[in-house]
Amino acid sequence: MRSVDAEFFLPAETESEAVERIYALTGRAPERVRGGSRAGKRALVALRDALELDIDIVRTPAAMAREIAMRLDVEWREDLLVELNMVNLRGLNTLLEAATIAYQEGALKRLRDEVPVSLSGPSWAAFEPARSKIEAVTRIAALTDAPREWLGPGGKEHKSVLLNLATALFPGDPRVDTGSKTRLGASLARVLGVPWTDDCASTGETIQLAGLNTILAGAERNLGRLGAQVSDMLATPAAEGDALAAALMSGLPDHWDGRKSVEWLADNGLRGANDNEWQGFFGEERARAVLAAAFTPRVPGPRVRYGNTVFDYALNRVWDIKVHTETQTSAGKRRSASPEILLNDERAIRNCVDEQGIGFLVISGNALMDDSGEFVTWHRRFKAERRARPASPSNSGKSRTRKAAFTPLRVESFWLANGNSLRAAVASGQLSSRAQGRQAPKGEGAVGASREPKFMLNTTKARAGIRVAHYDWPEMRRRPA
Repeated sequence: MRSVDAEFFLPAETESEAVERIYALTGRAPERVRGGSRAGKRALVALRDALELDIDIVRTPAAMAREIAMRLDVEWREDLLVELNMVNLRGLNTLLEAATIAYQEGALKRLRDEVPVSLSGPSWAAFEPARSKIEAVTRIAALTDAPREWLGPGGKEHKSVLLNLATALFPGDPRVDTGSKTRLGASLARVLGVPWTDDCASTGETIQLAGLNTILAGAERNLGRLGAQVSDMLATPAAEGDALAAALMSGLPDHWDGRKSVEWLADNGLRGANDNEWQGFFGEERARAVLAAAFTPRVPGPRVRYGNTVFDYALNRVWDIKVHTETQTSAGKRRSASPEILLNDERAIRNCVDEQGIGFLVISGNALMDDSGEFVTWHRRFKAERRARPASPSNSGKSRTRKAAFTPLRVESFWLANGNSLRAAVASGQLSSRAQGRQAPKGEGAVGASREPKFMLNTTKARAGIRVAHYDWPEMRRRPA
């Protein structure tokens, strides 16, 4: 039986994340239906097709998973991995882990769902399609070292991604029609010698993913780079940090309501539903899902586990995700909060930096404080109804005002390349080691266990130092606090 080295495999934390990562690994087109039994079975069908197994679609998910596990040579315990004939999160992670090895060994083929039908045939066999619009525009821009790209409202691509490509490849060419975005796409496709079909664009001056992949394929062929992947294009930490930040800005919700966010965490069986700082858990989990859906993964990926610490995401490089309350609105007035963010275990960060470097993706925003106490009253009732273990008493004995909602304001990427850069960041005050208070006591009169020190990031100082990319939330998407 095989298993991925635990230091390199990052388990999915929700079923929807596991499904997205199976789609990304196999090359299956993302589904419109998110979560639930249908999404789980479709992930199994993707594995079936990528492994070229002959399993009838009418078979139950449990039966299908059993045969897939057999092909992947992985132990399959239905008493642990199946619930009511459906594969649970642990089961999906078991298959994802084994499929990752199979892909690495060449035993799992990449499906070609996102390749436009017009690009079939052996001449396009090497083309690796983008699985999302943000991946497509990132790769198109990177081909000519054009300025960074991101998606506008509604996930729409900007005209600049095509205009910059046309200017770089065909400057002054009269065949390129820049009158509108769709006309630009169609004319650029003709000049590149790739077919532009009705599937490439839609009403409202929108280029579909099929259209972006068509342009991407033609441009790669023109430049002799057919077969490049997103990991090839993001050659530097700054380029990767920029692409990840752009994906988060485009894909994260514009407003995080406290009640809905807590319910989402609970419904998905995630940590944080009972926590006062729910926005940190919610933001990190949603960010992982956004990135899993946005980019084709590198296999094998970099090491993500150091001791008991598992960092949140990896593409070419390791990144940890943090949510930071930059400002607070209370009694109708907004005020600045602390510029410092608590990062992860100091020892784990040092070890990761020494081995390969590490980045931090920070989502900063404004917290709407629960001045009325309505949210905390609801939250306590919610926890009681779920029969959750009563909250542990705080070491201080005081209760802080909760956050009723959170509105993202910006996404930033910070990068530590090596031990020298870490020491310089500490010396300049961008990073500092912070001793941690004891864990919450398990009961009245008890003393909480001690905790290892963690690093703190001073965002004000780090923005002038180790920051490599940033995006401010568009004003039109911000909800007034």
